[in-house]
Amino acid sequence: SKAEGDLAVTSKGLEEDIKALGELHHECMSKAEDFEAETKSRAEELSAIAKAKEVIKENVGGAEKLSYGLDQVSLLQVGSTAASRAVRFVRDLAKTQHSSLLAQLAVRLRAISGEDQFAKVKALIQDMIERLESEAEADAKKKA
Repeated sequence: SKAEGDLAVTSKGLEEDIKALGELHHECMSKAEDFEAETKSRAEELSAIAKAKEVIKENVGGAEKLSYGLDQVSLLQVGSTAASRAVRFVRDLAKTQHSSLLAQLAVRLRAISGEDQFAKVKALIQDMIERLESEAEADAKKKA
């Protein structure tokens, strides 16, 4: 009779442990899927930022080395058009990717003004890339 009581207690404990294991497994799988989605999202954001950086370089390549006179106003307008296209690209990408970081970057890019705006844009993009890479590394370390 004592053995039967021990068997009942052990069986009940085993059932509870199996249930807890199932819940833990489900939670781990859910977190792994979330991690994969975040990693994919970061990769897409990095790719988009690289493309935006490339667009900016193509449209203003070498412009920082030129000295502008009053007769070269049209070149400045082309540069500002390129900057607005880059801002529009980042903003649209933020909408499609539902990324608040990209939306913040677009707002900051749009707010920049002055002669040194392209250096600021490059710095903002570089900061964003570094932040995303560090987050990706932290996530990779966390998963490992």
